[in-house]
Amino acid sequence: MHEANSNQLEKFRAAVAAIDGGEIDRLRSLLDGDPLLVAMRCRVGAGYEAGYFAGATLLHHVAGNPDRGPLAAEVVEIAQLLLDRGSAAWAAQATLELVLTSRRASEAGVAPALIDRLIAGGARLDLADPDLLSKPLLNLAPDTAEELVQRGARVDVRHAAALGRIDTLTDLLSPELGHEVLAEALAYACIREQHSSVALLLGCGAEGDRLVRPGGQPPRTPLHEAAWRGHAGVVGRLLAHGADPGVRDGRWGGTAADWAEHGGHPDLARRLRLAS
Repeated sequence: MHEANSNQLEKFRAAVAAIDGGEIDRLRSLLDGDPLLVAMRCRVGAGYEAGYFAGATLLHHVAGNPDRGPLAAEVVEIAQLLLDRGSAAWAAQATLELVLTSRRASEAGVAPALIDRLIAGGARLDLADPDLLSKPLLNLAPDTAEELVQRGARVDVRHAAALGRIDTLTDLLSPELGHEVLAEALAYACIREQHSSVALLLGCGAEGDRLVRPGGQPPRTPLHEAAWRGHAGVVGRLLAHGADPGVRDGRWGGTAADWAEHGGHPDLARRLRLAS
């Protein structure tokens, strides 16, 4: 791998434009002209200097994460080209993680093919990871989660709730599950707006105002999650079951009404404030 100078940076940006535009012949020509381009890591420009996309290679861009617009129809072929030209196994692994949490890849239906290409390129997919399904389910990529289930990924009470798999959820529920586990499963159901899962969990004693940490995030309640996403029906159900809208999250100190406001749902925010 190597860092980019100004001339290489120009080539890198041209290659990114070719990826975004599905111009595989143009990309191939750029790689022919500079074979080291495939290993280049960009650290210049918005998104490339800090955060999870800092130092990205060209391969990272096929995931559509961060979202830069619709993925090109040729994205799987482009990924294969970059792998064939020498994209490293570590880059394939990093790109796989991006694909797992990519809304664009999920909605475009290309996540399965990208996963296969990246595994062939050296990435590893751990189907036994208890939090594998949390990655797509907490990032608007439910179709990717369903694909992982078909491949044998572990499904626990949180994932069953988020996927709306009521039979599986019913089988997984037991008196031994603690309040924390039930509330976190409820948060997953709220995130995915799974009304049947929400109703079942509330009936089993899940609390809509208990602070939980879905995906290891700072503490918030299931009510916060539903409010931020504007899931008014879920919010109403939680309130009807006694959820306290005055509970504040563990990072910003905001109520569910504050989260609804921040999420662009002013009517729901007013409703929650009136319920306080």
